Amino acid sequence: MKTLIILSILCIASLAGYAQNAQTYFNSSASYYVKDKKVEAMQTIRDGLAKYPNDEKLKALADKMKQEKKEQDKKEQDKKEQEKKEQEKKDQQQKDQQKKDEQNKDQQKKDQEKKEQEKKDQEEKEKNKDQQQKDEKKNPEKDKQQNEQEKKDQQQKQNNQDISDKLQKMNITPEMAKKLLEAMKNQEVQYLQQNKRKATKSKDKSKPDW
Repeated sequence: MKTLIILSILCIASLAGYAQNAQTYFNSSASYYVKDKKVEAMQTIRDGLAKYPNDEKLKALADKMKQEKKEQDKKEQDKKEQEKKEQEKKDQQQKDQQKKDEQNKDQQKKDQEKKEQEKKDQEEKEKNKDQQQKDEKKNPEKDKQQNEQEKKDQQQKQNNQDISDKLQKMNITPEMAKKLLEAMKNQEVQYLQQNKRKATKSKDKSKPDW
């Protein structure tokens, strides 16, 4: 009977010591966790579970820490991805702005070149105009001849138009008129050639010139 009582006391004492030691690990880990020393808290829990693997409080605290760590890792990963996206967005905006600035510079350069070319063309035009005026003053006879030629061309154009109108009234097409003119021209050429042959015949010296 005494032996049974002693064994019971030893078991109770052992259980009390087990509970106290497991609670010590739990308390220490919780204290680290509250102080945001999560690495130390997790290590203390691991040490406690190594000695008391069946302690429900230690297991529950370990599961809670693992879950929070998992959530924290996920938040950090999401934060990194968000920062990466924002950085990529900024880089793209910077590239777009650089491209826009380059396009503006190119356009400004083209506009400037266009203005310079227009200015150059205008100066060249004025220079040619001045030279033309000088030439007109130096050579009025040339201008007179040019004006006369223009008048002749205008008159010829008017004559051609009058002929065309007359042919149209006579129901003669330009093709028919062209053929008639060519026929008349051929006859005239033949006539001139015949006269030339007659004029070049050798004279009979036995006959008088008259």
